[in-house]
Amino acid sequence: MAQSITSVQAVEVARDLLIPAISGLRLVPGWAILATVLLAASAICATVIVRSRAEFQSSSGQHERIVNEIDLVRGANTSLQLEIHRLANDPNAIEVAARERLGMVKATDVVVTTGSIKSSSMVSFVR
Repeated sequence: MAQSITSVQAVEVARDLLIPAISGLRLVPGWAILATVLLAASAICATVIVRSRAEFQSSSGQHERIVNEIDLVRGANTSLQLEIHRLANDPNAIEVAARERLGMVKATDVVVTTGSIKSSSMVSFVR
């Protein structure tokens, strides 16, 4: 029984609150409600546009950095291709690479070592 009294009281309280609210809503002109909805929609659209523009600018910056990096890598690749071609076809370049990088000598060269024999960077070549 106490529960039915509470539910009846809840219905009366809801009726007491809703009827004045609905009556008050009738007093608000339709253009004011429309203006409020349009203002809220415009604010949401403006927020989306600002966020999209910021993301676009960030993506544009990343794109520029990647394009510059690609150009640098292509330049390095071209340089390496030229060096490979030169080392494969130029006899003087082959000899210099063999002497400097591999520590090789000709049979007619005289080798004079300075310091430890294990240290190949300390070897002098005499022609």
